[in-house]
Amino acid sequence: MKNTFKLFGYSLLLLVLLVSCNKDEDEVTPVPAFTEIEIGSNNSKIAYAGSDLHLDAAIVAPGTIASVRVEIHPESGSGWEFNEVYTEGLAGKKNADFHKHIDIPASAATGHYHFHLVVTDNLGQKAEIDEEIEIKEDATLPSISGLQIEVEDGGNEIHVETTINAPNRIAEVKVEVHGAWEKEFEFDDAAMVGQTSYEFHKHINIAAAPAGHYHLHFTVIDQAGKEREFEGHFDKP
Repeated sequence: MKNTFKLFGYSLLLLVLLVSCNKDEDEVTPVPAFTEIEIGSNNSKIAYAGSDLHLDAAIVAPGTIASVRVEIHPESGSGWEFNEVYTEGLAGKKNADFHKHIDIPASAATGHYHFHLVVTDNLGQKAEIDEEIEIKEDATLPSISGLQIEVEDGGNEIHVETTINAPNRIAEVKVEVHGAWEKEFEFDDAAMVGQTSYEFHKHINIAAAPAGHYHLHFTVIDQAGKEREFEGHFDKP
């Protein structure tokens, strides 16, 4: 009788182990997903020729991110197209905030475009968002003329100067420096806010930045909520 119980016990243990193994084999890594998405300012899905398309998406990828691809093309006929794959700062992560400003040339034809956002994980699984966006013309967008960036004081600061034109009046200016060191500076000087034209002249402290090549993004936001970004470069010795 004891041998019978022992045999039954071993059989039951073997069955439990087999079921456990099968459960492990059946478990699959969930596909990646977008938990939040914003295309255009306030998710308007509208962009303007000569400006940029704001894009922000929260990504969850249990299998870790391999790449993110953005594709834009006209709904019909030929015209401006965009196709870019991004990995820097994303690859290998399970959670990421994908934030980009996609430049739209002034020559881009107005009209409706297909927008595709695809994340692929390291298991080859994909998630895709397909939307329709519209490119419009807007003569009231902010503009600048002659963005000058000079490194001064032995590399401790940059001198940034330009002329801003904003038919809807200036609300704010943001200057973002990124490279081996990143920092954003915001300006809402009383003398500038509310003006349609302004001579922007600032000395910005970059003493904490190591030597190297840097990108500078200069963004003008007007009082209608429209914004336009311009880019420059500099080298810190």
